[in-house]
Amino acid sequence: MRKLVLLSLLFIATNALADELQNFDQIKSAVTTGKSIRIAIDFSKCVMDKKAVSRDKSNIAIFTPNEIIVDNDGRIVTSLMHFTLNNTNFPAKPVYQFVRYTLTADDHVNLAYQVLDAKNYAILADTVSVDCKISSGVKIYG
Repeated sequence: MRKLVLLSLLFIATNALADELQNFDQIKSAVTTGKSIRIAIDFSKCVMDKKAVSRDKSNIAIFTPNEIIVDNDGRIVTSLMHFTLNNTNFPAKPVYQFVRYTLTADDHVNLAYQVLDAKNYAILADTVSVDCKISSGVKIYG
């Protein structure tokens, strides 16, 4: 009985592991067949625009989108809104960070994020853009 339980747990754990998706076509195929994806970004391997805080380059972010759009222009788009009190440009101020992820057919992921006031959703800073290469700065699992 103990072996049966251990084998069952091993089977469940093995099936829970996701495969790395190497390019846009694999990601699109996973999304359009109903698979969930997970996006892991190492900002130190991405190109950030000049407005990004240099301290942010050491961060790693992981995101599992619930809603995804595959549009007619050959892009996969998703977004998130995150509440925080730890934005480096607005310390101890309640803000939302709105992040839009755009995956393109040339195997890039572009993040564009804005900081919004938590009280009225007013934009508090310019949009910051980050560009990452799939399988380098960003890894996608599905």
